[in-house]
Amino acid sequence: MTDPGLPPNKALVLTGFAVNKPVQVLDIDDAAQGFPKAIARRLIRERQVQVRTSPDLLSFDWQQDAPPAKLLQQLGQTFGSRYIVSGEIRNAGTKIDSNLFGLTQKRTRAIELDVRIYDARSGQLLVQQEFSTTVSGNVSIGREHVFDGAAFNSTLYGKTISDMLDQVANLVNATVLAQH
Repeated sequence: MTDPGLPPNKALVLTGFAVNKPVQVLDIDDAAQGFPKAIARRLIRERQVQVRTSPDLLSFDWQQDAPPAKLLQQLGQTFGSRYIVSGEIRNAGTKIDSNLFGLTQKRTRAIELDVRIYDARSGQLLVQQEFSTTVSGNVSIGREHVFDGAAFNSTLYGKTISDMLDQVANLVNATVLAQH
C-alpha cells in the first residue's frame, strides 16, 4: 500500500472507525474496517501520500476522546507514518414516517462521520471535521454486498456513503499535503 517514490513525511495510517451504535450498521458489511479501507483505496489512487491501515481503534467509546500523544507517537512509529487518521460513525440511523394512517411509509437514513487527523510526531490534532447527510427512499444495503463494491454502490445509501468517502479522502489528502 505504499509508493516508494513518496517521502516518508507524507505517510499516514488509517485506523478502524469506532461505531457509535453498532445496531444501526447491521446491514453494512464490516463498517468499522470498511470505511478506512475505502478511504485508503481512494488515497492510493491519487498517489500523493503513502497509505497504511490498522485494524485497531484509537477509542472504543463513542466520545472519541483525544488519544494521548504517546499512543499517537507509538502508532506512528509502528506503522512508519507521520499522520494518523481516525474516525467515528456517529449515526447511521433510519427514520420511518408513516403517512395516510400508516398505509405508506417514507424512510430517511442518516450517515454522520467524525474524522480526525493527527500529527503522530507531536500528538496534535490537525483537523477534525464532521460529514453528514441524509437520503430518502430505499435506504438499506444488505450485508451480502462488499463494502464499497459495485453492488454496494448501486444502492442509494451505498452511493451516498461512497460520495462522502470521496470527500473524506480529499480532506485527508489536502491536510497531509499542506503540512511541511
